[in-house]
Amino acid sequence: MIQQYLVASNIADALTLKRNNAKSLWFAGGTEINRLGSTLDAKVGISLKGLGLDTIIDEGPSIRIGAMVTLQQLIDSPLIPAWLKDGARYCASFTRRHMATIGGNLALMSDHSFLAPALIASRCSLVTANLTEGGAYSEDEVPVREYYTYYKQHATTLLLAISLPKDKRYVGSRRYATTAQGHSSAAVAFGAMMGEGLVISHVRVVAALHGSGIQRLTTVENAIESGELSSREDVQLAVRQELEAVDDFVGSSQYKRYIASEGIAQLFGEFLKGGAR
Repeated sequence: MIQQYLVASNIADALTLKRNNAKSLWFAGGTEINRLGSTLDAKVGISLKGLGLDTIIDEGPSIRIGAMVTLQQLIDSPLIPAWLKDGARYCASFTRRHMATIGGNLALMSDHSFLAPALIASRCSLVTANLTEGGAYSEDEVPVREYYTYYKQHATTLLLAISLPKDKRYVGSRRYATTAQGHSSAAVAFGAMMGEGLVISHVRVVAALHGSGIQRLTTVENAIESGELSSREDVQLAVRQELEAVDDFVGSSQYKRYIASEGIAQLFGEFLKGGAR
């Protein structure tokens, strides 16, 4: 439970406050910290409001989305691609969409994230800030795959922005839940590029299954790129075999594997037909 609320005056101050306060968390939209049944445990909340992280900027070859941009801002902005707007709309609560931020939704890397699977599939880059051991401020740009792989090591790293490249890449996602505002049983995403001679490259296959976390299926990715998996049916079977799943209150492991593999197969089929980004 949050017992103390601190307001950072700038980005370096936010990092310093995090370092100097045990059991502290950065406070963005607050939807996860205040959620009933949340696994987050902190005594100190550090507000990131007022730090200028809530803008969406066209930078030419890419779009820079500040970490404090809300899900509703994503939906309303003409700069945001349709696939990311779709992910934001998975949050059915209009009130929550005005609170929840893209940075908070991604940084937790949770299996109920609305945006993480699609952002991983997009091959975006993340702008991060940190303090060195000596206290010096530094910024870095890291691929989202690296952030996903080592996200626990990024616990003291502040996410400043998401950089989306404007390449001709397909990205699609699906979310499956009993109710619009309930826990999702599975959320999946597929991303790839089609080159000359119908050569498929830069494939990303991602699934978030309730109780099993976010999974990037690299074996399936490599098999698609090499041509070993070329049909919707091939991909569905391969995904179903590779996924890890558990039985819980939102569905059986068998059910989760089925809907996730079927969702990714649908996205692969859409990609082959030249589905829009």
